[in-house]
Amino acid sequence: MSVRGHVIATMLLCVIFAAYGLEAMTIPSFPGQELEPFKPRTMPVALAVTGLLLGVIRLLELSRAARPAPGTSLTEFEWRPAALLCIAMLGYGLLLNPLGFVIATAIFLAAGFLILGERRTPLLVALPLLFSLGFYLLMTQVLGLYLAPGPWRDV
Repeated sequence: MSVRGHVIATMLLCVIFAAYGLEAMTIPSFPGQELEPFKPRTMPVALAVTGLLLGVIRLLELSRAARPAPGTSLTEFEWRPAALLCIAMLGYGLLLNPLGFVIATAIFLAAGFLILGERRTPLLVALPLLFSLGFYLLMTQVLGLYLAPGPWRDV
């Protein structure tokens, strides 16, 4: 895509984020929430502002770019890792309920590391397991959210 195409796409995203932000401002607050720091519209407005800021930053970068950097055309893109990561994501979604969050996430992260070129076995085993277990405990024990426990829950 040419620089002009990137500018048009970025401007379109800025318009979408601005419309999203305006629509987010219409979300009503419940009675008594006027002084609360976190309201129903807080995250949508933050998302809109973040998107607009990133869009403006991207427009500024594009205005300074004389020509695209090498390796940015579609013919030079490495499609194989991208396709393998998409397949891994599909497998993750299919394995989430049968295996549970911790095991499925650890398998997905290890597969992603392998696809992206990591070959150190201790890192491939320890990091996905520790991360998925830590995230599971944070979500379920600290925040009280439900994540698929898997078959090990009954043990």
